Amino acid sequence: MSGFVPVSLSQFVRQYLKKNKGADAETVRAGVEDALAAWRQGVRCACGNPIWVAGSAVAGYGCFRCITGLAEPDGDPELEEVCGNPFFELENPEARFAQVSEIIRNHPQDYRDRLEEIGFDWQDDDYDLQYEEEVNEERSAVPETENQRRLISFLENGGRVTRRILDAYLEERYTDSPNLPLIRRYFKKANPQLKAILLKGLSLNPTDLDLLDDLAYFSEFDSMLGELIGFYTDACIRETDMERFSLLAQDFHMNTYDQGYDALQELSIIFPSGTKGAVVRQLFDTVDQYAGPEDILF
Repeated sequence: MSGFVPVSLSQFVRQYLKKNKGADAETVRAGVEDALAAWRQGVRCACGNPIWVAGSAVAGYGCFRCITGLAEPDGDPELEEVCGNPFFELENPEARFAQVSEIIRNHPQDYRDRLEEIGFDWQDDDYDLQYEEEVNEERSAVPETENQRRLISFLENGGRVTRRILDAYLEERYTDSPNLPLIRRYFKKANPQLKAILLKGLSLNPTDLDLLDDLAYFSEFDSMLGELIGFYTDACIRETDMERFSLLAQDFHMNTYDQGYDALQELSIIFPSGTKGAVVRQLFDTVDQYAGPEDILF
């Protein structure tokens, strides 16, 4: 068995199109980028092994064995970035643990640097401290105003999202002194009543930048990337003000990029020309490849 053959993204797309005449180049490329993003985030096959990025691009996330039924690759393509990772060949968890142990044992003075070389990321203690502080704040937070009590009663007990409930949420969102820990904990719980409020607001104003941002933050705690993409895409199609469209497109990109979705690429397909197309092309050159809101914005 010769193993994987490293290829660039463009090489894989060309090879795939050559063998599959009816395939769409942009669709294949988007699939590769999505699978590569998933690999970078540590997504694994259902069996527990690392995903085969090239195969996952067209067959869904899975390792080589689960996708092909074969034990080992024999000249099959794989992305260069994946093949160049020192952990790539170590599909067995025991082998990975042994490698880590060996590094710590043989390089006690610089083991952190050695582990980073094989793909380890170190969690910042300051982040852990901040997380604990937020948890404590959220546990002790209580409603302080009549509006907050009305809103929390709905979030806890459910019911129909009336205009009064939506207004209670919007009032809390735009007040000069919001009770952030109180509301934030319902985002982190992926509270269905909170989601219903956000969707009600978007049904009335589909291009509302703030509500879309809130929905993006909510999506960090709920598996709803497809829904989020749908709402942002609809908003971009509906928006007629080009300044607001530019802001929408930027938020769309930033709130989905880290999850493996290239919003600007997709918007360039939806708007291949015209004023919106020009805005998207400009954003390609100016927007940082940064993802997602780190915290609730209000």
